[in-house]
Amino acid sequence: MAKRRQYLWSSWPAASQQRLFKFMLLAFCCLFFSVLVGLNLFTNALNKQIEESKEQYVRIVPIVKDIKAIRAQQGDLVHLPVEETVWRIIDDLLMEENLISIRTTRLNEDETGIQVTFSRLSLTKLTGFLNALRERGSLQTPDCTLTRNPDDPRLADAHFVLAR
Repeated sequence: MAKRRQYLWSSWPAASQQRLFKFMLLAFCCLFFSVLVGLNLFTNALNKQIEESKEQYVRIVPIVKDIKAIRAQQGDLVHLPVEETVWRIIDDLLMEENLISIRTTRLNEDETGIQVTFSRLSLTKLTGFLNALRERGSLQTPDCTLTRNPDDPRLADAHFVLAR
Protein backbone atom coordinates (compact mmCIF):
# COMPACT_ATOMS: atom_id res chain seq x y z
CA MET A 1 0.00 0.00 0.00
CA ALA A 2 1.28 3.41 -0.95
CA LYS A 3 2.03 5.70 1.89
CA ARG A 4 0.26 9.06 1.68
CA ARG A 5 2.45 12.08 1.86
CA GLN A 6 1.92 14.17 4.93
CA TYR A 7 2.02 17.95 4.72
CA LEU A 8 2.49 20.37 7.57
CA TRP A 9 -1.16 21.43 7.50
CA SER A 10 -2.61 17.95 7.05
CA SER A 11 -3.18 17.51 10.79
CA TRP A 12 -4.68 20.98 11.23
CA PRO A 13 -8.41 21.48 11.57
CA ALA A 14 -10.27 22.28 8.33
CA ALA A 15 -10.95 25.93 9.34
CA SER A 16 -7.22 26.55 9.94
CA GLN A 17 -6.31 24.95 6.62
CA GLN A 18 -8.87 27.13 4.86
CA ARG A 19 -7.45 30.28 6.52
CA LEU A 20 -3.91 29.25 5.52
CA PHE A 21 -4.86 28.81 1.86
CA LYS A 22 -6.80 32.11 1.79
CA PHE A 23 -3.76 33.86 3.31
CA MET A 24 -1.41 32.21 0.77
CA LEU A 25 -3.70 33.24 -2.11
CA LEU A 26 -3.83 36.80 -0.79
CA ALA A 27 -0.02 36.86 -0.36
CA PHE A 28 0.46 35.55 -3.93
CA CYS A 29 -1.91 38.22 -5.31
CA CYS A 30 -0.08 40.97 -3.37
CA LEU A 31 3.28 39.71 -4.62
CA PHE A 32 2.03 39.58 -8.21
CA PHE A 33 0.55 43.09 -7.95
CA SER A 34 3.78 44.42 -6.42
CA VAL A 35 5.86 42.97 -9.24
CA LEU A 36 3.54 44.50 -11.85
CA VAL A 37 3.63 47.92 -10.19
CA GLY A 38 7.43 47.76 -9.85
CA LEU A 39 7.88 46.83 -13.51
CA ASN A 40 5.50 49.59 -14.58
CA LEU A 41 7.40 52.19 -12.54
CA PHE A 42 10.71 50.94 -13.92
CA THR A 43 9.56 51.10 -17.57
CA ASN A 44 8.02 54.55 -17.06
CA ALA A 45 11.33 55.81 -15.68
CA LEU A 46 13.21 54.33 -18.64
CA ASN A 47 10.74 55.83 -21.13
CA LYS A 48 11.14 59.24 -19.49
CA GLN A 49 14.92 58.95 -19.67
CA ILE A 50 14.73 57.97 -23.36
CA GLU A 51 12.50 60.95 -24.16
CA GLU A 52 14.88 63.32 -22.34
CA SER A 53 17.82 61.88 -24.26
CA LYS A 54 15.97 62.38 -27.56
CA GLU A 55 15.21 66.00 -26.68
CA GLN A 56 18.84 66.61 -25.75
CA TYR A 57 19.99 65.00 -29.00
CA VAL A 58 17.69 67.26 -31.04
CA ARG A 59 19.12 70.32 -29.26
CA ILE A 60 22.76 69.27 -29.67
CA VAL A 61 22.85 68.10 -33.31
CA PRO A 62 22.65 71.62 -34.84
CA ILE A 63 25.34 72.84 -32.45
CA VAL A 64 27.67 70.00 -33.47
CA LYS A 65 27.05 70.73 -37.16
CA ASP A 66 27.89 74.39 -36.58
CA ILE A 67 31.08 73.45 -34.73
CA LYS A 68 32.16 71.16 -37.57
CA ALA A 69 31.45 73.87 -40.14
CA ILE A 70 33.40 76.49 -38.16
CA ARG A 71 36.27 74.08 -37.59
CA ALA A 72 36.41 73.34 -41.33
CA GLN A 73 36.61 77.08 -42.07
CA GLN A 74 39.41 77.62 -39.58
CA GLY A 75 41.92 75.13 -40.94
CA ASP A 76 45.54 76.27 -41.07
CA LEU A 77 45.61 75.98 -44.88
CA VAL A 78 42.33 77.74 -45.73
CA HIS A 79 44.03 80.96 -46.82
CA LEU A 80 46.16 79.16 -49.46
CA PRO A 81 45.09 78.35 -53.03
CA VAL A 82 43.72 74.85 -53.61
CA GLU A 83 46.81 73.48 -55.37
CA GLU A 84 49.20 74.75 -52.71
CA THR A 85 46.93 73.37 -49.98
CA VAL A 86 46.95 69.93 -51.61
CA TRP A 87 50.74 70.00 -51.99
CA ARG A 88 51.20 70.94 -48.32
CA ILE A 89 48.94 68.09 -47.20
CA ILE A 90 50.75 65.62 -49.46
CA ASP A 91 54.11 66.78 -48.10
CA ASP A 92 52.97 66.68 -44.47
CA LEU A 93 51.56 63.16 -44.81
CA LEU A 94 54.61 61.92 -46.79
CA MET A 95 52.46 60.75 -49.69
CA GLU A 96 54.79 61.78 -52.55
CA GLU A 97 55.79 58.17 -53.18
CA ASN A 98 52.12 57.30 -53.82
CA LEU A 99 51.37 60.34 -55.99
CA ILE A 100 50.92 59.55 -59.68
CA SER A 101 49.61 62.88 -60.99
CA ILE A 102 48.34 66.24 -59.90
CA ARG A 103 46.87 68.79 -62.32
CA THR A 104 44.46 71.68 -62.51
CA THR A 105 40.98 71.07 -63.89
CA ARG A 106 37.85 73.10 -64.56
CA LEU A 107 34.77 72.14 -62.54
CA ASN A 108 32.52 74.74 -64.19
CA GLU A 109 32.89 78.20 -65.76
CA ASP A 110 33.81 79.95 -62.54
CA GLU A 111 35.48 77.26 -60.51
CA THR A 112 38.76 75.45 -60.90
CA GLY A 113 39.87 72.42 -59.00
CA ILE A 114 42.72 70.00 -58.72
CA GLN A 115 42.80 66.39 -59.91
CA VAL A 116 45.01 64.17 -57.77
CA THR A 117 45.73 60.50 -58.43
CA PHE A 118 47.38 58.15 -55.97
CA SER A 119 48.47 54.54 -56.18
CA ARG A 120 48.99 51.92 -53.47
CA LEU A 121 47.41 53.83 -50.56
CA SER A 122 46.85 52.11 -47.24
CA LEU A 123 43.61 52.76 -45.41
CA THR A 124 45.36 54.90 -42.79
CA LYS A 125 47.00 57.11 -45.42
CA LEU A 126 43.72 57.45 -47.31
CA THR A 127 41.70 58.43 -44.24
CA GLY A 128 44.49 60.74 -43.05
CA PHE A 129 44.48 62.49 -46.43
CA LEU A 130 40.70 62.88 -46.48
CA ASN A 131 40.64 64.13 -42.91
CA ALA A 132 43.38 66.68 -43.62
CA LEU A 133 41.49 67.89 -46.70
CA ARG A 134 38.47 68.61 -44.55
CA GLU A 135 40.07 69.77 -41.31
CA ARG A 136 43.11 71.70 -42.50
CA GLY A 137 42.21 72.86 -45.99
CA SER A 138 38.41 73.05 -45.99
CA LEU A 139 38.45 71.28 -49.35
CA GLN A 140 35.53 69.44 -50.88
CA THR A 141 35.64 66.33 -53.06
CA PRO A 142 33.18 66.73 -55.95
CA ASP A 143 34.47 63.53 -57.54
CA CYS A 144 36.26 60.58 -56.00
CA THR A 145 37.13 57.18 -57.44
CA LEU A 146 38.57 54.41 -55.29
CA THR A 147 39.70 51.13 -56.76
CA ARG A 148 41.55 48.14 -55.43
CA ASN A 149 45.21 48.06 -56.40
CA PRO A 150 45.75 45.20 -58.88
CA ASP A 151 49.20 44.34 -57.50
CA ASP A 152 48.22 44.33 -53.82
CA PRO A 153 44.47 43.98 -53.06
CA ARG A 154 45.01 45.30 -49.53
CA LEU A 155 45.89 48.72 -50.95
CA ALA A 156 43.80 51.22 -52.90
CA ASP A 157 44.26 53.43 -55.92
CA ALA A 158 42.45 56.76 -55.64
CA HIS A 159 41.53 59.62 -57.95
CA PHE A 160 40.17 62.84 -56.41
CA VAL A 161 38.84 66.07 -57.81
CA LEU A 162 39.28 68.70 -55.11
CA ALA A 163 37.83 72.20 -54.81
CA ARG A 164 36.97 74.75 -52.18
